[in-house]
Amino acid sequence: MLLGNLSKPFYSITDLIFPELCPCCQHSRPMRNHIICLSCLSDLPFTGHEKYPKENETAITFWGRIPLKGACSIFYFNPKGKIRNVLHRIKYEGRKDIAIEMGKLMGQYLKKAKEIRKADLILPVPLHPKRKATRGFNQSDFLAKGLSLRTGIPWTADAVIRTRDNPTQTKLSRELRFENTNQLFRVTKASAIKNKHIILLDDVITTGATLESFAEIVLKAEAASVSIVTLACGELM
Repeated sequence: MLLGNLSKPFYSITDLIFPELCPCCQHSRPMRNHIICLSCLSDLPFTGHEKYPKENETAITFWGRIPLKGACSIFYFNPKGKIRNVLHRIKYEGRKDIAIEMGKLMGQYLKKAKEIRKADLILPVPLHPKRKATRGFNQSDFLAKGLSLRTGIPWTADAVIRTRDNPTQTKLSRELRFENTNQLFRVTKASAIKNKHIILLDDVITTGATLESFAEIVLKAEAASVSIVTLACGELM
């Protein structure tokens, strides 16, 4: 949890010997049962997308491309910012606990987005098995777990698989992005998707091409509707 019970002792002996530092600043020690220190928590770049889930930077990215129930990124991403530090520790230091807590924080704000909060299922964007084996886990799975714990919306990681390990999209033209994501996913459990409102979850949205491909395959599996939720997005989409 991000907020703990203040009646409990602040730190255990283990905390004193091996102090847990804030993943945002790596300087301050969060209070007991916190992941992020209060100073960083108050300074995180929240987007406010949950107030306007059909008209925000993330939603606009998909206008004219795929039909969405809503879209929401919780934070703005800056290559030198605090959310970048959080994602680095999740992905490259194996901090699944941070991913779960960030997922819970996402859920806290997503509850305010009425177009999205009544979804039936959360599907994290799958990693290719080779990349997942190298990293040891898919960070989006643990964001989904935290989001599910906070919202009560179930999640699954085995209804859709990734069939190709495509390269980064950031330096590709729009045409090459589509080619790069063609036939990127395959539905393995259509019954889990059919007639449901599905949240497609990823850590960061860049071009939107991967999420677009993901949405298309889910809609072809007869999902009733899809929404897109990411931990972060760029400030200028």
